[in-house]
Amino acid sequence: MLMRPTRVHILLTIMAVTSNAIQSINALRVAVLGSGISGSAAARTLAEKGVKVTLFEAGRGVGGRMSTRRTRDEHNYQFDHGAQYIGSPKTDTFRHILDQWKSDDWVREWEGDFWTVGTNGRSQEIKKDRWVGYPTMNSICQNLLSHENIEIKTQTRANASRIQVEDSDFDDACMWHLSHHKTNEGLGSFDWLVASDRNSAGYHRKDLAKADVREFTSGITRNIKSVKSLTAMVVFENMNVNFNGIQFDGKDPKFGSLGWAARDTSKPGREREDDRECWVLQSHPDAAKELLKGKRNIGAIREMARDVLVRDFLNSMPHIVDDDEFELPRVVTSVGHRWGAAFPIPSEKSAQMESQIIASKQFVACGDYFGQLSGRIEGGYLSGVSAADQLCGAIEIN
Repeated sequence: MLMRPTRVHILLTIMAVTSNAIQSINALRVAVLGSGISGSAAARTLAEKGVKVTLFEAGRGVGGRMSTRRTRDEHNYQFDHGAQYIGSPKTDTFRHILDQWKSDDWVREWEGDFWTVGTNGRSQEIKKDRWVGYPTMNSICQNLLSHENIEIKTQTRANASRIQVEDSDFDDACMWHLSHHKTNEGLGSFDWLVASDRNSAGYHRKDLAKADVREFTSGITRNIKSVKSLTAMVVFENMNVNFNGIQFDGKDPKFGSLGWAARDTSKPGREREDDRECWVLQSHPDAAKELLKGKRNIGAIREMARDVLVRDFLNSMPHIVDDDEFELPRVVTSVGHRWGAAFPIPSEKSAQMESQIIASKQFVACGDYFGQLSGRIEGGYLSGVSAADQLCGAIEIN
């Protein structure tokens, strides 16, 4: 005769299942490639669920397109040379997150005068929300990654391969083995891999060459294009203007190759006590496309970006301020940069998903090239959270 389980038996069963689930979560090891907003959001979401995360970043610091560029000298000039600000949220989810960041003082509002210039002349923009990481743009990613369950390895590009697990109860049990892309030094073995940088799938990279995730490397990423973009980071002395940002329409030859100019020193946390200002100049996509035709040498491209953008900005200043006698500022220092895959044009397929999971390979991909908010910080963040949620759903972590 079968005995009905007592309340005590039920409670003990629940406690045993819960204990096993906690042990499973704590034992799970996940590697994240890339520390941009998507990778940082994925890592934080997983860490808050108890998962141990190791994040690998090829650069000197975290942030990806939200990184902050600094000079390594006594002047400590700094530039938000990628993402410029966070605009008004498009989703309730990100609106809630942004409100939390405001409350935690991770972001502050970037105020002041912003202009639009082009064939129709100059006009002051209607006030709109502009929020920036405080005190630097990459502070957002730094804060997201500040968690006891997250280990960060910068200046480390990792190559990933799938290896068979010995002494497993399952014939096809595999793990991810990561190694340093230059030294081939082992970086550890992991249960799951999260790729937040689509460059990892590039022909010129070996990150995923042995990963056997063709649904990602030959599927999603192959049809995604990028907006061409050149950037110059410039320090001016005696820049006497009263605006903080200018959008160029790219149609008036008076403004050359310019698409955007930002007075970085006017952003919260970037103020300087001397008479020097840090500016970020970005090309218009059409101009960048023309300038980059036939050019491959990255050093020459950076020099061109610096020279062309600084020249066009200085030549534009009398037209911008409507003063032919405007005294041009002195250029203290400048450096150019080319963004390769930072401003994506999503494919029809990637736009219909917020992340991509290949559960059979224990692999998830995320980035701002997924979803309907491509290219925006909001879209990148939501994709990272989606990747973490899909991973947890695959192994039934709540």
